[in-house]
Amino acid sequence: MQEVVVREDVALGADAVWAVIGDFSGIRKWATLVEAESTEVTPEGKVRTLTMPGGRTVSELMTDGGPHHYTYTYDRPDMDAYVSTVSVEPGVGDACAIVLRVQFQPKDPSQLEAATEAMGKFCRGNLKAMKRALGLA
Repeated sequence: MQEVVVREDVALGADAVWAVIGDFSGIRKWATLVEAESTEVTPEGKVRTLTMPGGRTVSELMTDGGPHHYTYTYDRPDMDAYVSTVSVEPGVGDACAIVLRVQFQPKDPSQLEAATEAMGKFCRGNLKAMKRALGLA
């Protein structure tokens, strides 16, 4: 699988950052394009359903979680596989790093380069939104 990782150090403690960006069921704290969200517990795990502009819905399954990370999958029609992790790495004092990682495999191998570019842009946009929600941008 292809992987894109975006990482940025921020001058806030990990717990303060995670309180804003780490709630799988509260993505609207930072993801301003999400118009509505709901979460339900299913036999497969926790599923959040996001309503996006134009009424498009996205359902994401949380596959792993911990004190400063969660991982989810999303069945995208253009991908054979898609796994994303949001994490915060504690630093020294009031500092940490926000790390966004996406692993994916396009259905059409000829789209790998374009998909990699799009995933990088997606991660950088999310990081910018997270920093804005934290009062850092």
